[in-house]
Formats: sequence, C-alpha cells, structure tokens
Amino acid sequence: MSASTCAASICRRHNLVAVISSQDDDILAHATPLDRAIASAHGILPDQGPIGVFVHHNTLHAFQHLPFHDGVQAGAAQLDARPYLDIHEFREAWQRGRIEDRDAADTIQRVLGARAEERVIFGVNRASLWFALLRDVVDEADDAGLQYQHSHGASRLHGATHLSAALQRLSTAPAHGDARARTPRRHRDALVALGATDTDVVVHPELVRLCAVFLDHGQAMAEMPHREQGFLRAVAHLFTTGTTEPVGCRGLRQDMLQVLANGTSASDVITSSLTALGVTATSIEPVLLATALALPGWTGMFSRLERHPEEIESPASVTLRDVLAVRLLYERRAIESACDAAGVPANWTQLQSKLAAYEPQSLHHEAWILAGVASSAGATPAAIGAMSDAELSQFRHEIDGIPLHTRRRLLHEAYERRYRREILDGLQALRPEIPARSTMRPEAQFVFCIDEREESVRRALEELSPSFETFGVAGFFGVAIDFMGLYDDAPAAYCPVVITPAHEVHESAIASEQHWHLKRSGLRDRWRAASRMVHRQSRTLSGGAGLSFVLGPIAAAIALSRVIAPRTSLAVADSARDKFAPRPSTRLSPLRPGDETLARSERGKFVGFSLDEAVDRVSGVLRAIGLTTRFAPVVFILGHGSTSLNNPHESAHDCGACGGRRGGGNARLFAEMANSAAVRSALHAQGIVIPDDVWFVGGLHDTADDSVTLYELEYMPVNLAPAFQRAHDALDTARRESAAERCRRFINAPLGISADDALRHVQGRSSHLAQPRPEYGHCTNAICIVGRRTISRGLHLDRRSFLVSYDPTTDEDAAILTRILTAVGPVGAGISLEYYFSSVDNERFGCGTKLPHNVTGLVGVMAGHQSDLRTGLPLQMVEIHEPMRLLLIVDATTDALLKVASRVPEVAELVVNEWVQLVSCDPETGQMAIFQDGAFIPYQPGTAPLEHVERSRDWHMRSRAHQPPAIVTSALRADVKSR
Repeated sequence: MSASTCAASICRRHNLVAVISSQDDDILAHATPLDRAIASAHGILPDQGPIGVFVHHNTLHAFQHLPFHDGVQAGAAQLDARPYLDIHEFREAWQRGRIEDRDAADTIQRVLGARAEERVIFGVNRASLWFALLRDVVDEADDAGLQYQHSHGASRLHGATHLSAALQRLSTAPAHGDARARTPRRHRDALVALGATDTDVVVHPELVRLCAVFLDHGQAMAEMPHREQGFLRAVAHLFTTGTTEPVGCRGLRQDMLQVLANGTSASDVITSSLTALGVTATSIEPVLLATALALPGWTGMFSRLERHPEEIESPASVTLRDVLAVRLLYERRAIESACDAAGVPANWTQLQSKLAAYEPQSLHHEAWILAGVASSAGATPAAIGAMSDAELSQFRHEIDGIPLHTRRRLLHEAYERRYRREILDGLQALRPEIPARSTMRPEAQFVFCIDEREESVRRALEELSPSFETFGVAGFFGVAIDFMGLYDDAPAAYCPVVITPAHEVHESAIASEQHWHLKRSGLRDRWRAASRMVHRQSRTLSGGAGLSFVLGPIAAAIALSRVIAPRTSLAVADSARDKFAPRPSTRLSPLRPGDETLARSERGKFVGFSLDEAVDRVSGVLRAIGLTTRFAPVVFILGHGSTSLNNPHESAHDCGACGGRRGGGNARLFAEMANSAAVRSALHAQGIVIPDDVWFVGGLHDTADDSVTLYELEYMPVNLAPAFQRAHDALDTARRESAAERCRRFINAPLGISADDALRHVQGRSSHLAQPRPEYGHCTNAICIVGRRTISRGLHLDRRSFLVSYDPTTDEDAAILTRILTAVGPVGAGISLEYYFSSVDNERFGCGTKLPHNVTGLVGVMAGHQSDLRTGLPLQMVEIHEPMRLLLIVDATTDALLKVASRVPEVAELVVNEWVQLVSCDPETGQMAIFQDGAFIPYQPGTAPLEHVERSRDWHMRSRAHQPPAIVTSALRADVKSR
C-alpha cells in the first residue's frame, strides 16, 4: 500500500470518527439542555482518579478530537488558563539559544507560504514583521504597567522618541476595532463585576467540607450518614438533625427538607434552581457548565467516580448531578441574598444587562507595538508621525492578523522545532558509527520498562560492556492482572487503565512459613488497630493532651531523626523490622490448575493463567522486543516504582503501565512464567527456543533511591551463579552512575558528585520527611523512540526518551507495531501532555506548590485546610520541564505507520491532530520524515558534527541544564571489557 493510499485511509478513518462524533452530537442536540450540559461537564472536568492510583492522562482529553493548537486554545479559553508559555518566557529561551532565529523564520514561512514576501508596512515584508513581533516587540496588555515603563525610562526598549511619536500619532487616529464587552459566565461573575458580594466565599467552604466527608475513603473521624442514598439526600438528611443553614443562604434549610419530603430528583432540583435564577433554556448549558467548573477538582472527582465506581471504597452513590444540585441549592440562596443586599435583580438576563459597560482599547498597548515594529524596521519617529490613516489602518490589519495567541503558537512551534532538530540530527550522526551486531552470545540481557528514567541505567550498562544488551517494553510486561500482594486487602489492577484484567494473581507464603505468616498478620492487624486508635484519640481534647505528654517526645525524636539523618533512621527501622518481624518467603500463582472451577477467585476471575495463556504472554513480549534468539545466560526483567516519605503524589512516580502502581509483581510473574519448563516447551513448538542454561530474574528498580530488589534468587541454578554475579555487579554500578546523573538536577548536590556519594544522596532524599523533591519523575520527558536499540545505543539522550524495543525486520504487516503503538502512543502522549499543561499553567492545570498540600479523604490534596481539590502535577514535579508535545520516532516506514494509524482510531487521532510529533525513520535507509499537515515531509538533517565523549559522565556533568545529544564512544566500541 502506498503512502498516499494509506494517508487517504487515515483521513477516511478520521472522517469516520468525526461522523460518529457528529452522530453523537445529533443525539445530544435532541436531548434536554440539562442533559447536554451534564455530558459536556463529564468531558471537560478533570478526570484524575483518587490520588493513591495517580495515572497520567491528557489534561484536555475532551478536546483531543481537535487539531492540537485548536484544542489547547479552546480548552484554555473554557478553563480560563494559558495554552502556551508566555511571550516573555519564550523570549528568555530565545536569548539563551533554546530557540534559534532559523527555527522562528522557518515556522513563520510554513504558516505564511506565498504571503511571506508581501510588503506590508515601513518597507518590510510580512515575514519580517511577524519575526519582529515574535522576538522584539513589547506586547503586554497591562496599560498601567506600560505607562509606568514609559514614564520611568524603560521605553529605551524601542526608543523613547519612537514611543512618543507612536502615542502622538495614535491619539489623533480613528478608534480601532470594536469595544470589548465583559461577559460573565454565571451570576457570581456578574455580582463581583458590580462590586457585590462574592457568593463563592459563602458557598465554597460549605461545599468543600461536605464533599470531603462524603467522598472520604477512611480518613474522617466519623462517616457521613446516608451516603448510599447519594450526595443530595445525604446532605438534606443533615438538615433534619439540627444542621443550621450558613449565613447568606437564608431559606436553604427549608429547601433541603422539601427535597426529602417530596422525593425531588437531582435533575428537578437543578432545573428549578436555574429557573428561579432566571436562566432560560438557551443559557442552561453554558451557565451549568460554568457552575461545574467553579470547583473543578471536587466536581471532577464526582464525575470520575460516577464513571469508575470501583475506585471508591465506600457505599456512597456518587453522581455529578447530585453535587451540582447541592451546589445550586446553596448558590441560589446565596445569590438571592447578595442581590437583595446590592439592589440588583437575581434574574440572569436582567443581571447581564447591568454589565453593558465596555472596556476601552489600550492606547499604550498599541503604541508600544507600533513603536517596536517601526524600530525593528529601521523607520524613524518622523515616519511614524507621517503615517496616513490608510497606512495606520493597514498596520492595524496586519497586527490583527497575528494576535497574541497566534504569536505564542508560533513561538511554541519554534521551541519544539529547535529540540526536534537536535534529536533527529543526533540520530543521523550516530548512524555511521553503529557497529555491526555481534553474533556472539550476550553476557547478560536487561529488560526494563520503557520509562525515560531508565534511559540512564540502560546507557550506563551498555558503557560497561558491549556484551550487555538492554530492551524496553511497557512495564506490565504483557501480563494484565489484578494482583494481590501478601498483605493487600484486595486485588488491584496492575495494567494500563484501558485494560480490564481477566486474571488474578496472588502472592502467598511458602508452606514452611505459613505459621509465621499467620502470626505476623495478626501482629500487623493489632498494630494497625492501635495506630488508628491513637490517631483518633489524639484528635480529642483529653486524648490529645495525654498522648502528647506520653508519646510526644518519642514522636518528636522520630520526626527529628527523619529530618537530620533520614537515610540512617530509615536503615535502622528496616533493620529492626527485618530482625524482629521478617517478611516470609513467598511465591506467586502464575499457572492455574486444570480444573477451571477450582481456579476462580471470589470475584469470579481466574487465579493464574492457563498454559496456553502464559505462553501467549511470554511469546508476545519476546517477539515484540525482538528477543527470540541469542538468549544470554541471565535475563533480568525489571519493573519500577518509587518510594518516598510524606509525598501525596508518590503514585504519580510509579509505573503508568501498571495503573499507577509498582511493577515488581508483573516483572516477577513474567520471569516465573518464562522459567517454567512447560512454557518453554510450548514456546519451542512456536519457534522460540530458550536454552536450558537461561534463567529469567524478576526485579524492581526504585527510581527514587535507585535500589534494585530481585526476586526468587534461591531457585536459580547454581551453575549460573558466576554469570549472575557479573551481571549483578554491572547493574549495581549502573544504578550508582544513574544516581549521579540524576543528582546534577538537584541544587543541593555537588555537580561533580561521585557515584557512591550520589547513591547516598538519593537514598537520603527519598527517606527525608521534609523533602518536596524526592525525585523529579517524568519532568525530563520529551521523546519516545520505538525501534531497535542499535539506532540509539551510544547516544546520550539525557534521560529524556522513552525507549521501546521493536524490530521492524521481523514484523510482517506491521502487526507487532500496531500492538505497540496502541499501548505506547496514548500512554506516552498522556504523560507528556499532563506535564505540558501542568508546566504552562501550574495554577490552573496543575496543583501549585506541594508545600501547603494536605491529603483529604485519601482521594486528593487541598491547599491548606480548605480549598478546591487540586488536580494535575505539583510545581516541584514540573519546574525544570520543557513543555513540548511528545516527539515519537519510530523505526518503521511511512507506509507501516500510516497502516497502523488506519487500524487504530486512538493512534490516528493523536497523529492526524498532531498531539504528538510523529517521525518515521526508514529501517533500511535511515531517511527520516515528519508527519505534518496531513502528510509525511522528508527531513534533511544538518551536517554539524556531534560531540564525542568517552563516558556519559564526561557529558552530563558539565551542566545542570538539559543537555543536547552526544555520542558516548564506550557504548559503541566492540573492545570494551566489563569493568
């Protein structure tokens, strides 16, 4: 199939998605305004689940059906947020070389096309005008600030005489454009604009308190009664027990009692409340959507739990309509009270008419732009003064053609383009230096999760010896399971969130340690019960005083040790636990018995896999990563997770492919299945021959303290001990080097820190009670390379690349690539986009600084003791992130990629709408092509030589900033010996 035919297929598929979407729109068009508003709110509200299973996703998922720039601008407008970095941030990047002139010029040329060379004003062409607006011209809408700068001499930016001439000329010019009316979205906005009471100050404290106790997962001192009846009725029942109505909501108590007496539904409450406030049918949808977005965190959690009831551990009946109904009952009475006090009508239409005032156009704003353009074009102040009305009109027309959001979009594309050139040129420069693949048997092989935090560990291993091979695969290792650890209360899904596991796997103590396991379980239960009792008693008057006197000194000593000597204190605690209450040895349940009736759990799922299912999972992963021959004696399967203290967002650092959980159980399970003689025999029949002298070792890499835990080493054949020890020593060296590379990002670690000191440093960070940055998570993510390791081995990628193993030479009809991109595309894009949005506007899309965060109801965090539920990523996780779309580079032809996109709507949406930057790297020729504007455009790499270094440390220890690619020669030479 030709590239053009495949492209047409994608377009047809994309159009089909649009048709289906339009059919859904037709259905909604015939629904009630209330139903349409609820549907819109479900799509736009934050979709973050309870914080204990934080999973990254596209913050603006509801706009993903639109092209990227249209989607981010529409979403930002709806949520009153920023879609890109600010102009001044882009210009600071430009000054330090992060954006180059040619990237901005090429971006402008691509947008303007033939219009670029047209002469527009002061003798310059349109491309030059746009360039000046991007790089030099002051463009701030703060009129008072601009006046201050002018009066205090800051006009030297464009020349004082230029600015004075522009102000004088514009003062006599005709008014420009239409005046902008203020458009409130709901009653509260109109009241604030009129100087009346802010009703959110009255309503929000009550709603926050009620939402927190209703959604509580076990943190509250007392459970909210009647939760099984839903939020509306549970709140209404509170008013039957003496709860008083808040000040400013007169009449609310009677409203709540009528809800119970009449059995009024949430929909009826919403409709009647809006009607009482004068909201007509045409205004119901926008007003109700704005109402839902007034507290997006809490309202979004109701929306999320309504669609995913399995994520709430309580009998509560959670619906979005209920929380909106309660809000409107409170809000209606608060609005009526505020309107009475201000002497204005509560009717929505009449209230809007009170805001007929207009905002005048900013004279200083336009003058600074005019002065800047003239100065950049070399025009004199006299030329500004001599402008005719027609010339001034033409100037204004040109400026209107590139509004602020368009300028920021162009700067963003130039920002991405600069980095994309670095990476693609680096891959091209590496290509001639790639050594021929050895036919010798590897000494050891390491299979990691695709996570970009593993890139430094893989690179360090490959520097140690050419006989070490590394691979990357989604960290659930193809085994989608509900996993129940030894002391877990219930199984949990360890797989991507789009998959519903059909199997459970349980961890159980071995037979010889069952007695100790039961005794230890009893001790744990008593300890937990005592802890809960102490926690509850400490919140009472007498208990708090008594426990502070008795246990206060002990608690203070423990807290002090966690701050002064975090690493040592944690080691002492671990040593004491291992000595007095060691964890029993355990096994998993990978294969189930032949009797299917005996192999089902209480939830009706199979416990363990059948032989055929296990063979299918193992062969699927091995074929996907291209590991079907040349097995090393020892093959490590390493999942990952993150452990830190006092970090509410800890699970955001865990494995996204495991549903926001640690991937050690999946790695261990895969290794057990791959070591099974029955599985190997069946694999042999399929053409995958795993020699008898090969052993798979499951493990877990902790990305916070860089520790590695390996499982079931006692079952490894004795003859493999020497090979295992050499590989283990190499892994130990690699994790230390990775810790040193991570430490260069931390200000309080010396830039030239040694590997041993670095390991101690990251161990201390992860165990520090007061550390807001135990690790930086995915903050450096920017790239995803899907392909053979040979195309990137030896290239220093600065821990910025997801690395997915894929061999195109063994993939007929792109079947394996389809499976990979179906999983990796949405996951990688979701991580990248969540970091993007939390970076460009951390207050709106993220959750601000984590320092004042308090865990609430075990579902999320609030700022301080009472706020909206904060969603997104905290500032400390994104402060060094460069917000860009994921650069997805695939070792495949354009035809293969288009074929995959035509098969999978989710991938097509990401590609066609350019929520990812897709690049094809031809497996035979190495020719690269970028998917842009609906087609693949060949990329011409630069010719500048790439810097070579002997070891990674020689490159990344030069700076704390993001580093461009460099070639690490020790990872490429065939004569490097293990060291």
